[in-house]
Amino acid sequence: MVTFLPDSFVEAIIVAMGQPDMKSWVITGGAGCGKSALLAFLRALLPAAGVFSADLAVAEALGREEIRERLVDCFGTEAQSGPGQVNRPWLREVVLPDPALRARLEGILHPPVLEALEAAREQTHRSGANLFLAEVPLHYEIGATVSADLVIVVASSRSVQVRRMMETRGLDEPTVHKFLEAQWPIEAKVERADAVIWNDGSLASLEAQVLTLASPLLHA
Repeated sequence: MVTFLPDSFVEAIIVAMGQPDMKSWVITGGAGCGKSALLAFLRALLPAAGVFSADLAVAEALGREEIRERLVDCFGTEAQSGPGQVNRPWLREVVLPDPALRARLEGILHPPVLEALEAAREQTHRSGANLFLAEVPLHYEIGATVSADLVIVVASSRSVQVRRMMETRGLDEPTVHKFLEAQWPIEAKVERADAVIWNDGSLASLEAQVLTLASPLLHA
């Protein structure tokens, strides 16, 4: 269990909690590393915080007719598996591994997702909450354009990522490797992080690290 929390961050967050400005934390990392589990623990510890999930925003965007039409216009009828149904396995297996096709997909999906993120941040600010939590898996891949007071990277070894994705998503190993190769290496994300949660072990180990991360807020 490894948690990297610079002393300067701990001091800064204690000071920040005495100020009225809302703080924003971005949670990112690799696929299968446990970002959603970390977010769930933080939500339980800090129930007043505003929360945003880019994955949920993507699902919402794919449910919109205008987005589905743009996908078909861009990629053809293979992008749909039936009337009103996006062919997500095809996008994952064919589009994501191809940099040019992936860029076209991102051009369709990223703008509405980022718009939803900023709307959720503004809603949290209006509510008077002092913390906004945003799970953004591709934070670094999109140029770290989402503003944040703290970027938390959840990291795991490649073998653990592969095993978890095969178990939880029902993917075969070659497909998992294609998926992971479409993202930044986890080591590159760790190098840029403000705080790192290493999640190769149990949920209990992850929860203990989350408690360390959130303790300045819990005792402010």
